[in-house]
Amino acid sequence: MKKKKITRKELHNLIWKTPVTHISKEYKITSYQIRKICKVNNIPLPESGHWMKLKFNKKIVTKTLPQPENNSEIDIEDYNFKDSPEISKREKEFKDLKNILPSKLSKPHKYISATKIYNDKIKIRNNTRNWTMKIDTTNVISIDVSDKLLSRALRFMDTFIKIAEKRGYEIFTSDITTTIKIKEQSYNLRFREKNKRIKKNSKTSWPEYDLIPTGYLSLKVETYYPIKEWSDSKTKQIENKLFNILSWLELRAEKDLQSSIETKLRHEQKEKRRKEAKELQRLKDEELLMFSNLMNSATRWHKSQYLKNYIKEFEEYTTQSNSFNAEKEKWIEWAKEKIDWYDPFIEKEIELLKGIDRDTLK
Repeated sequence: MKKKKITRKELHNLIWKTPVTHISKEYKITSYQIRKICKVNNIPLPESGHWMKLKFNKKIVTKTLPQPENNSEIDIEDYNFKDSPEISKREKEFKDLKNILPSKLSKPHKYISATKIYNDKIKIRNNTRNWTMKIDTTNVISIDVSDKLLSRALRFMDTFIKIAEKRGYEIFTSDITTTIKIKEQSYNLRFREKNKRIKKNSKTSWPEYDLIPTGYLSLKVETYYPIKEWSDSKTKQIENKLFNILSWLELRAEKDLQSSIETKLRHEQKEKRRKEAKELQRLKDEELLMFSNLMNSATRWHKSQYLKNYIKEFEEYTTQSNSFNAEKEKWIEWAKEKIDWYDPFIEKEIELLKGIDRDTLK
């Protein structure tokens, strides 16, 4: 597979230029999965006869990419993972637990009890219009369905949570947000009833819609994009997808854990390289500074010797020329003291020159 991720726009362009069979070979997944990816991401496919028309240079109409025309990435590998043999194998493991959805709640989980009480109170508040009524959300999970489906939704989530905890998963709730934690990987879950948008007869200049419950339950994993969703269909209820959901979550967590380990390792290696580079630069700077000090010291020694020779010659000259006097003697003593201050081997301290850099004389 050349590329594990592709944007909607890239896939749309590819679909209309290359037959699905060729794309599936390139990405090493089935043609069915390619079509499924397009359906999930609202990418129109060419109709029958498209490639024959293209072959014989007949006029074709390319369907534009519908809104939202974002350029978000599609993880091809993730779609391959969804239909992988590992899912089927893990599903069998769950089925061996012989858990079935009960016809009524029996010893409900504390989250389900709290959620039932919460929904009952919401109903009372709505009926009485007592908007100041305070309702406790402790242990309430994310269930948003019509009254008609509430019992079924509670039974489904009760079974889901109990199986999950048997498998060692952790379930958390906070502000009616449900989180499942598997192998240190956390996923936010949202269980709701799908709604259908019906346009209202409105006098406003902008369209308005009513949300009408459809009777179809849906469970979403909203932690990452694209959002993963399971829902009722005309032939199969979500209850019959319970083991598939749990299998997918478990395998997803294993995949994400491995990915997080690899990411952490890459970061550690990157940090190690950064520290090594920083230490190498420190050693280079230290070496350069030591050499610079050596050069400065040698230069100062050379200059101090030059000055000593100069004073010696000056002293001999004044003696030979009978021009030596107390003033010159005083100056010679002053000069010798300053040379001793400047000489790197002596560096005599002089009060008036404290704070002066011997290398720069500043």
